[in-house]
Amino acid sequence: MMTVLFTMIRREIQEHKLAFIYAPFAVALVLCLVIASVYFGITDIQTNEFNFSTEIYDEEYQEGMLLASPEAKARVIRAGLIVLGLPILLTVGFGLLAYSLSTFADERKDRSLIFWRSMPVSDLTTVLSKLLFVIFVVPLLVLPNIILLQSVAMLSASIYFVTNDIVSFGYLWTSYFITDWFRIIFSLWAQALWGLPIFLWLMFAGTYARRPLVGAAVPIVVTIVLEGIIFKTNVVLEFIENRLGFWSRADSFPVASDEIRVVDISDIFLMLSTQAFWIGMLACIILVAGIVYTRSTNNDYTVE
Repeated sequence: MMTVLFTMIRREIQEHKLAFIYAPFAVALVLCLVIASVYFGITDIQTNEFNFSTEIYDEEYQEGMLLASPEAKARVIRAGLIVLGLPILLTVGFGLLAYSLSTFADERKDRSLIFWRSMPVSDLTTVLSKLLFVIFVVPLLVLPNIILLQSVAMLSASIYFVTNDIVSFGYLWTSYFITDWFRIIFSLWAQALWGLPIFLWLMFAGTYARRPLVGAAVPIVVTIVLEGIIFKTNVVLEFIENRLGFWSRADSFPVASDEIRVVDISDIFLMLSTQAFWIGMLACIILVAGIVYTRSTNNDYTVE
């Protein structure tokens, strides 16, 4: 079974290179070019809400950099590197939503479901391969782009600092923790588990609905409206909002934090200890069963 799973996961990678390999790399490349352009004086970005320019490094700012404690310096640098990677994560997030909505709908639309049924692969194995792809493989495909972006940002900034006598070349690198990359990948795996009920619901809609987007949205909207009218609560809406956001900032997460930071492994264990997480896992089990059953009995290949 493991060999079959690996083969099917490789198939998923091959079929979705654009969304999970090329698109994140393109975003990372553009961000690298922008960052390098700013630090080499080619351009700058200044708006009412955001200022990314070398003009901020005046004497007062330089003095603050030199006087900053190692802890404060590391906190600012690591937070900045996380923010840089957000566009990549958003790109992949939208890719995952599109993938989840279309993966089972497409095989109905192009009738490839007939072919896959002729193969010695169970519906459960097919569903598990897609879950493993979403939970474990996609984060691994994202990580090299984040590493590239962070490395270019650190190198560009360091060259600018040393050539303009602001701080030494190694100023940033002493607070650059390569171990953060391991924490990022574990955090992304946790994020995939946290958002899995959303992805599975979209997959489920693709197994039965003629129009998957409508099939996914209408039951949710009806449920939210009825819940508000009958029970005067917003549990379903809050559940969806939390699952679409970062798990470390969910309402159910035991530790509240306003700062942007690299999560600790202990934070992931905290997430695993919450009731909300296991409610999500229960929903996932039910949805997986629904997907397997619906796909195995599906004889309607009409999808718009």
